Amino acid sequence: MSEKRSLLDWFSKRRESVVMNGIRNHALRVSDTIAELNRAIAAIGDGERAKALEAIQRLLVSEKEADFYESTISEELSKGDLDAREREDLMHLVRRMDYVADWGKEAALNLRMVIEAGVEVPKSLWEKYHAMTAELERATRMLKMSIDNLGVNEEEVVKHEREVETAEHNLDDMYFDTKKQILFAEMDPRAIFLMRDILHGIENSADSCKDAADIIHILLTAEQHRAR
Repeated sequence: MSEKRSLLDWFSKRRESVVMNGIRNHALRVSDTIAELNRAIAAIGDGERAKALEAIQRLLVSEKEADFYESTISEELSKGDLDAREREDLMHLVRRMDYVADWGKEAALNLRMVIEAGVEVPKSLWEKYHAMTAELERATRMLKMSIDNLGVNEEEVVKHEREVETAEHNLDDMYFDTKKQILFAEMDPRAIFLMRDILHGIENSADSCKDAADIIHILLTAEQHRAR
């Protein structure tokens, strides 16, 4: 690495670089993907299946755009001026962020099958799913804000990274409560199977969100240690 003294310096000096723009755009597309998942579940809970399908379609577009940015960032990092360790950490961060969208897509595709199969799901269960995806959407917004502040405001990075962690803990509690309702609900076995897989997608998306926040924390801690 030539002129750079630290990764955070690099972020602050290269805010307009292809990589930084790519990471911010990637975080935005990931957040958009989860926002559409939340809209889709809200719609189907209200019995608006066409509206839910439209949201799923928008979700697939956002997820595809996130994939594009992930590939672009990886390519740019491979020819950037970061050292190998920092480059690897950033690639892990982008990959984990992409998993958030990947699992959101997985949940959405199972949701689409619920609609296509025409199976009935209790409204109370949809309300639990909607609460979960609302919390997941909040977590992805906090993750994006943490990333936006890299190299700009360290306190804001930490604040939003911790909010991601809190949201993930909340989702853990919601997960078991929702799983219990699936277990005792009187539903078509096909609905039970698909609702379990949707829940699995939401949970893994939340875990990936926290993993990304953890990598940001590691990046900051390493920088603070290096500065001593």
